[in-house]
Amino acid sequence: MRRLLLMRHAKAERVPGKSDFDRALVERGRNEGDRVAADFAAAGVRPDRILCSSSRRTRETLALVLPHLAADCVAELRRDLYDADAHDLWRAFNGTEGACVLVIGHNPAIHELAMSLAASDPEAPTFGGGFPTSNAALFAISDESDKARFERLFTR
Repeated sequence: MRRLLLMRHAKAERVPGKSDFDRALVERGRNEGDRVAADFAAAGVRPDRILCSSSRRTRETLALVLPHLAADCVAELRRDLYDADAHDLWRAFNGTEGACVLVIGHNPAIHELAMSLAASDPEAPTFGGGFPTSNAALFAISDESDKARFERLFTR
């Protein structure tokens, strides 16, 4: 059984005329992202692999997360995750090794994949209210059937 931790990047600035790809985190985002990452560690959730969109706000979110993880955790920046959809994120997870994989990405893909995985677990939240910045959802993925079991929601 593998675990998938889906995290939406922390809160970022909105500056007219600035490229979406280059948006930086705001102070609130830095605080919330760090707090959620600390919650991972406190709960004993220790990803051994991270797949992270290469946008500025996801890289800055990754920088907040890394101090809370084991030193041997492997992080991979991926440009293809910036414009990814839920299927792309799922393929990226399935195409990488790791017992616990953290994916740091963007909506709507993070939200849609969380909803899709939650649909196979009657105990999971529906995520109908959206997937806010800095939030993360942890799923256990069955090796045999790709069925998901919701484990926990980390909120800002």
